[in-house]
Amino acid sequence: MSRATVRLAMVALQQQYALDENVAFEVLRDASQRHNVKLRMLAGKMVSSPVTRPPRRPGPAPTLPFTAGGRSCANYGEVLSELMRVAVSRAGADRGSVQLRDPVHGGLQIEGKRGFGQGFVDAFSYVGAHGTPCGRAFDAGNQTVVTDVESSPLFDESARATLLAHEVRSCVSTPILDTDGMVRGIVSSHHRRREAVPTDAELRQIRVLANQSGRWLEWYDQTVLPAAVAAAYDAAADRAGQSRITAPADPATIAAASRLLTDRYGVDPEHARDVLETIAAQRGLSLVELAARLSNGAAQPRKR
Repeated sequence: MSRATVRLAMVALQQQYALDENVAFEVLRDASQRHNVKLRMLAGKMVSSPVTRPPRRPGPAPTLPFTAGGRSCANYGEVLSELMRVAVSRAGADRGSVQLRDPVHGGLQIEGKRGFGQGFVDAFSYVGAHGTPCGRAFDAGNQTVVTDVESSPLFDESARATLLAHEVRSCVSTPILDTDGMVRGIVSSHHRRREAVPTDAELRQIRVLANQSGRWLEWYDQTVLPAAVAAAYDAAADRAGQSRITAPADPATIAAASRLLTDRYGVDPEHARDVLETIAAQRGLSLVELAARLSNGAAQPRKR
């Protein structure tokens, strides 16, 4: 999913600014590095959120009471690491994970783990709303407690087998909510024993911690990411080699462009047209113009 999201952002830059593939990637990479933003997150913001005005000047990051001294943090990775640390501690566990909503594909993308190896990350790199307690918590917006992984109906068999292989016997998945109540992600604690259920007070404390992080992620999404996106647009404009095309497109071309997003970049067919409309709005293009660009590009042989 990460590669597909980056590819979508590259295609958008290529089509609007007439950049070749290598230059489009360089533009994204350089903006990511300058603003200390993950490449996938930058690409996801570009694809999912049209930029209709310049980003506002970033205000101070919200303070996070669970950090050392209650200080504010501007580093995305540090915030998620601290959230995992305190959530795992409050739950009386020794392992945890944190996942964030994927703005393009709609599921959960793993962002960090505590006490697990790469095999766990590979197995749960992206999950949907069904087949795991974290998916259920994400879909319902409610804290989900599993007392026995082996018998819980919330797991599909693949996810159950993976957790049992990693000696997880019970778990708690807590939504990360922002000020509007939108689920920004999930923080989970993983226990080696069955029935290792935190008390009601501990569960409530974990919810408070998660929501403090949700407000921070909202700030990050509204200030830091738009600044990085604007920098990528500016760099692409500087390196543009030709003006926009204005080729017309009929409904069949729009449908073909939607299929291209699905076949080549893994976009859910039900959301492909929405993604097209979002990219078109971002770039100041009509839907038919963007569809024509994509279809024309797909018809050209790929360079090897």
